[in-house]
Amino acid sequence: MSNKEHKENKNDKQDSTTEEVRLSKEEYEALKAKAGERDAFYDKYLRAHADFENTRKRMEKEKADFAQYANESLIMEFLPIIDNLETAEKHIAEAKDFKSVREGVDMIQLQIQKFLKDIGIEKIKTVGEKFDPHLHEAVETEEAKDKEEDVIVAELKPGYKLNGKLLRPAMVRIVKNTA
Repeated sequence: MSNKEHKENKNDKQDSTTEEVRLSKEEYEALKAKAGERDAFYDKYLRAHADFENTRKRMEKEKADFAQYANESLIMEFLPIIDNLETAEKHIAEAKDFKSVREGVDMIQLQIQKFLKDIGIEKIKTVGEKFDPHLHEAVETEEAKDKEEDVIVAELKPGYKLNGKLLRPAMVRIVKNTA
């Protein structure tokens, strides 16, 4: 291939990839306006994206702070119960009358039950109730002809619900009739 042919071939390639476009002044101004609109939308997008990222980071921090300090008020309500238990321990060591010790422990038990109720914890009913596998776990059975089948006769470990949701099923003994 001669040098002249090479140059002509090269020019052909350039011409095929680059075309000259002619626009009227109105078309050029409209295209320029559209480019300006695009730049404005892109700028809004970048700002919105930055705002979104900042909001996401702030919410993650607030969530972490909430998780860290969420139980603070719960603990503050529970501290008096702990104080009463410590006081009861001191009196038990010195007690000569166990009736007063029993009354003190009963008062603490009532205080704990009130605390649990206030935070939405409810004890599951057991003894005398019909066995419900959604609320109870039968860990023992008792044979009896004179009692109704699947009635709970003893609570071995209490069960609890938190605002209606099962936290722990009650472990119970139920009646199984003998044939």
